Amino acid sequence: MIALAVIAAVVAMCAVAVSLWQAREAKNAQEAARAAHEAAARAQEEAGAARRAVEQATSSALQSKTAAEEARKGAEEARKAAAQAEEAATASRMLADEAQLTAAQATAQVNELTEVLAAERSRRGMPTFAITPGAPDEFRLSYFGGPAVIEQLTVSVVPGSRVLGLSQHDEPPAEHLDVGPLHNGSAITFRAATGQRASAVFQVRAEPWEPVVVRAD
Repeated sequence: MIALAVIAAVVAMCAVAVSLWQAREAKNAQEAARAAHEAAARAQEEAGAARRAVEQATSSALQSKTAAEEARKGAEEARKAAAQAEEAATASRMLADEAQLTAAQATAQVNELTEVLAAERSRRGMPTFAITPGAPDEFRLSYFGGPAVIEQLTVSVVPGSRVLGLSQHDEPPAEHLDVGPLHNGSAITFRAATGQRASAVFQVRAEPWEPVVVRAD
């Protein structure tokens, strides 16, 4: 009986030892499972952060690509605008050169025609006139190459010549100025309100001859 009790006690002690060992192993397993769970949670969080970082990087890359494309389009438009501006400037310079050449040719033709008319009038014994600028807004009308005396002549404003009015004394300026008598080889002085001296052009009418346009050079 004693022997059985001893054996039973030993078996019980062994069972207790096994139970303690199993309990310790179970505890260790629980701790390992908890650590694994925590590690999995951290890994999941890190994976989520990595995914968000990838999404942000992708979005930034798309924005950068869009900005680069817009910048390229803007540069292309600016280049086209600059080319068009250069073409317009070239065309403007060409037009200005042509206008200057045309104006020079027209001036030369007018001067040539004036000389021809003056020569023809002189050949026919018709009155010839010359107008020269004097003091500011003052002009001198000279008469030569015609009859000994012209009883009456009229100096008029030529439209478009920027002459605003004519006067000989202190009277208000008018479009027409009557002068006479005027002897061959003599001259009179009159005033002309004008916006630009270089463009002063007048019309002189002496009866019975046709009127003549005289430029004040």
